[in-house]
Amino acid sequence: MTQTAPRSGMAMAAVLATLLTACGSSGDAGPQPIEILSLSNRADMISDGNAYLEILLPKGIPAGALKVELNGADVTAQFAQRANGRILGRIDGLRVGANTLAATAAGSARARLDITNHGRGDSIFAGPQTQPWICATRNGAQATVSVPGTALSATVTTRVSGLDTDPVDALCNTRTQYTYYYMPKSRQGSACTPGTTGTAPCHLAFDPSQRPADSEIADFTNDRGDTVKHLLRVETGVMGRGTYQILAYYDPAQPWAPWAPQKGWNGKLLWKFGASASGNRFQEPAVNALDQATGSVLFDANALAAGHMVVKAMLTNHLHNNNELLAAESMMRIKEHLIENYGEVRYTMGDGSSGGSMMQTVISSAMPGLLQGLQTGYSYPDAASTWIETRDCGLLTNYYGTAAGKALPDAARAAINGHPAAYCSAWTATFITPQNPRLPINCGPGFPAAITYDPQTRPQGVRCSIHDMLVAVYGTARDADGNIKPVMPYDNVGVQYGLKALQSGAIGAEDFVLLNEGIGSYTTDLDWTGGTAAPVASRQQAPADLLPRIYSSGLHSNAKNLSQVAIIDLRPELGADIHMSWRSLQQRARLDAGNGGHDNHVIRATQGPLTRAMADQSFAMMDRWLSAIESDTSAIPLAQKVVRNKPADLKDVCLADGGRTLALDDPACSFKPTLSPRQVAGGPRAEDVYQCQRKPLSFASQDYPGVTFSAAQQARLAAVFPTGVCDWSKPGTGQTQEAAFLTDFSTGPAGRRVGPKPVSRND
Repeated sequence: MTQTAPRSGMAMAAVLATLLTACGSSGDAGPQPIEILSLSNRADMISDGNAYLEILLPKGIPAGALKVELNGADVTAQFAQRANGRILGRIDGLRVGANTLAATAAGSARARLDITNHGRGDSIFAGPQTQPWICATRNGAQATVSVPGTALSATVTTRVSGLDTDPVDALCNTRTQYTYYYMPKSRQGSACTPGTTGTAPCHLAFDPSQRPADSEIADFTNDRGDTVKHLLRVETGVMGRGTYQILAYYDPAQPWAPWAPQKGWNGKLLWKFGASASGNRFQEPAVNALDQATGSVLFDANALAAGHMVVKAMLTNHLHNNNELLAAESMMRIKEHLIENYGEVRYTMGDGSSGGSMMQTVISSAMPGLLQGLQTGYSYPDAASTWIETRDCGLLTNYYGTAAGKALPDAARAAINGHPAAYCSAWTATFITPQNPRLPINCGPGFPAAITYDPQTRPQGVRCSIHDMLVAVYGTARDADGNIKPVMPYDNVGVQYGLKALQSGAIGAEDFVLLNEGIGSYTTDLDWTGGTAAPVASRQQAPADLLPRIYSSGLHSNAKNLSQVAIIDLRPELGADIHMSWRSLQQRARLDAGNGGHDNHVIRATQGPLTRAMADQSFAMMDRWLSAIESDTSAIPLAQKVVRNKPADLKDVCLADGGRTLALDDPACSFKPTLSPRQVAGGPRAEDVYQCQRKPLSFASQDYPGVTFSAAQQARLAAVFPTGVCDWSKPGTGQTQEAAFLTDFSTGPAGRRVGPKPVSRND
């Protein structure tokens, strides 16, 4: 969802509007038809019964001549020529489904805009909602959770929502809550902590009916020079079954309309994304304990200092939602709500690390225009391709526990992995377990074991793996044991594990053969098939018809679409950790392949964890970058504007001790990219192939320079690779660089491409 920028605002938004939201102008000289523009969202993806619209009249037609009807009812009074000269209005009471807005004026053709409205809690394009789903309550009440289509049910304690009312329906809808805060003058300029927590919080709550006197309230001046009282409002609500919070400078004693926002807000938006991953089935508060620990909080110091509005949302937090398409849907509908109630957004900056980086890149890939600037820390391009390394590391860790694996020295294991074995151990310890559908904790702490999937005793129970959260996109199939399970895109047929280690001499021919005989794969239930050479351990094969869906859905980050956003990649070097620095180069390799360059992607590397200073620098740099793009009113493509307006001082850099800045390739720089097991097998740095095309196994090929296999070893490898080995010179099955817009999964996992946005038509 791209919003139309204020007339003095962001040129970027006008370009993005060709994809999502109309952005018109009334500057043509001759008579022209009336035009209706949907400002808050695409007209076919409106939700919650409201829409913010602009009407463009032909030159010479006065605003007083306008008549507007919604489904035949007169709603003219909801529109007016506002102080900014534009005819704007917010309509309410849209019915779920099809609506028609009509605008007429004497001497002009009638204009009609078809509007499709969705319920506040309903799915829009992300597909059927995950079931069961446990709504949060005021006090953490006991609730009964049932498995649809079965007799399975159990009692569970809900999460505490942070709201003062309980949900009124199964979609977790409840009354929106508003809380008000102010900064006392006595705390301005002190060492207080932004927000309401800590030993010396900067902000105190107040009742709007007892607003503090102006003399008690600190003044605030935003980055465009507007001075107001330091008063804040936090809106807490529920949309699409997920909680959200909006923080804004807001004086309850002053009016606020979307066409006339209060001056404290600078028109910019900061969206805070959350880290980690899970198969969570609980509605959670918008800010969790991990957010607090990592600084992904609502009261962001940089945003508060500049005048940005800030959003936190449960479903854009990777800890609570592993489906990034659902995250895009959630962000779209919350931004729509924000624009309809607060006003048009100049541009939106993202901020998030690890899982929060995945949210930013996938949302920007699946639905361009929701974000203009990405600040990614400990980054990954997406979750889908990250699971390739995770699962490979799990397989290798298991293999190293066998007799053949134990015989391999540490150097050999490092050569096979592409990095020291401790790195893979970190992956295995952290993110293999969440892929197990039989563990109740994967559905969230406190989820009842009595209704959790067990292949023997409860085959219809709730599957609690991360991958089960994506069945709306990937679909399901009946497995060999007769149970319905999610289809997954992971495939290692033809993968020659340890190939580069063999080529370098780090392992011998027999080590290579044993490894590929015994590596095996994971079943859909996360059972390891490896450890045996006779018969050869089975490999995992993804259904070929699933693979194109990865790329078209946007779940695999789309480099074409990512060329339209500014990206600052904050890359610490942490050593034996899952956040390996090669991931920044993975993103860059995709940008290079898709766009012929990566000038919109800046890497800022450092030794050790991200610091507050790095985050502060990134915020200021990104704001300057987006402001420059906003000021560029030329007609060149957005991707070119992003590159042309990058600040001259924003370059790849390695931040070293003592304030030194080094080049990324300086030997003294901490930025030390490794490989992944799939890259050691010959795969590309982009790690964008889920299922490789294969070539015949040939011992005379360049795969094995200087390597001699005995006849017996050749026969054993032929048994491992009966359909050939990966041909990495070819794209993967279903792989495309197409800049797909959005796939709608509301009718099932096959999905359908969303067509052009609705535009007004004239009688």
